[in-house]
Amino acid sequence: MGDYFALQPRIIQRLKQANIPGLGGVLPARDLRLLAEGRVEDAVVYVLFDGESVPAGEEYRAGPWQTVHQQWLVVLATKNYAAPALGDKDRAGPILWEINRVLQGWSPGPGMSALVKVTSPRASYTEKTTLYALRYAGTIQTEGGHTP
Repeated sequence: MGDYFALQPRIIQRLKQANIPGLGGVLPARDLRLLAEGRVEDAVVYVLFDGESVPAGEEYRAGPWQTVHQQWLVVLATKNYAAPALGDKDRAGPILWEINRVLQGWSPGPGMSALVKVTSPRASYTEKTTLYALRYAGTIQTEGGHTP
């Protein structure tokens, strides 16, 4: 594989190719500055690395190849038009449904497991924007033990 964060561009590409109705764009973490600056476009998704874990016990494998469980957030940012305190659930619900339909159980490629939906963080509401996050877990195979 050769890229520790190879899942991110694959998730981004998968979502872009899905042509989800109502979704304005799919962006990497570097574009979060737009959100911080209040320049978020309506109904865009950010794909963000959300940590990892290494299996313990019987699942643990020492040696040059190791399995790592990664978690990724797919965060839908919507502008609040009707009721800022409630977010924009009427528009966000169908988009989130389609995102999940496209990603849950999808296999990104060799050396990676199918994505599994796991517990997501709660929504974040601000005066102008609501963030709805879906969290997915997948595994990658890491390589080590080589001397340069």
